[in-house]
Amino acid sequence: MKRDHWIFIATVVGVFFLLLAGAWTSPDFAEQQSYIEALVMFGSLLFVFSVVVVVAALGFRSFALFMALFVAMAVSLYGYQAGVMVVGMTYLIWGLVFAIQLLLVHHRVEGALRWFRERYTFQSFSYEYKAFYPMIWIFYFFFEYLPSRLGSDKHIDFDPSKVYEMMKEELKA
Repeated sequence: MKRDHWIFIATVVGVFFLLLAGAWTSPDFAEQQSYIEALVMFGSLLFVFSVVVVVAALGFRSFALFMALFVAMAVSLYGYQAGVMVVGMTYLIWGLVFAIQLLLVHHRVEGALRWFRERYTFQSFSYEYKAFYPMIWIFYFFFEYLPSRLGSDKHIDFDPSKVYEMMKEELKA
């Protein structure tokens, strides 16, 4: 890792331990609560920052700012649990949309192919494919595999790597 990364990590750990030491050595309860509150706020801000970094690293640069503001509002209003819930719900909802469209591509639906062509380059598709890989399998299980086993529909085998290769051809630059 770069020297700048180590300095940042050392700063974060240092601030965390200073706030923890302040809470531990406080002479009265009110001062201890102030340090604990500062520690929770620091953790919340660190969480918001890490969400921005992860989302931006995945390639969603314009979405990263929106997500950061939304998570920051949720954390400031309702606490870090709301921030975790916002991130989790965003992952589930967008993963569901991505998985639906990918399964439609698997069935060769032209509208789904057009949807991907309008919104993705192959690199951005690849990032989301990797990020939502578990959601693809969950959606496939509940909406393709399970109904075919319970009903009279013919089971269609699903191979995500074949769909990935097909999308590589479709999204060529």
